Amino acid sequence: MPDYRRVTVVFRSRQDGESGTWAEERLAGQWYRMATGWVLRCQDAMTVSILQGDVRVVRQGEVGVEQTFRLGASTQGAVRLPQGALAVEAFTHELTAELAASGGTLYWRYDMRSEDQEMGRFEIGLDIREE
Repeated sequence: MPDYRRVTVVFRSRQDGESGTWAEERLAGQWYRMATGWVLRCQDAMTVSILQGDVRVVRQGEVGVEQTFRLGASTQGAVRLPQGALAVEAFTHELTAELAASGGTLYWRYDMRSEDQEMGRFEIGLDIREE
């Protein structure tokens, strides 16, 4: 694995656009430069890979997520709940990344569906800063 930098991550999320309230979580992480992008690892919480324009999130915990986001495309994923796994599909409307060796910002907005059922519109923002 290449060298990494220790970073602090502010992870913001909200559902249902402007009417939703932003939830915020601060995490410690490791920031890696890869040949085709970046990887953020937050121990026992999540891994975010930004490779060749795609954002892939693997989040651990009581509610887990495995999902890839690609601007203007629908992608398959899964949400793991205590009751079992749920197949989901995300359509990414917006995806912006301003990333450098010392961190940066990452934002995406998407609609999520499961079995042709709308689950809502979501927004995720990460502010990654070297410690």
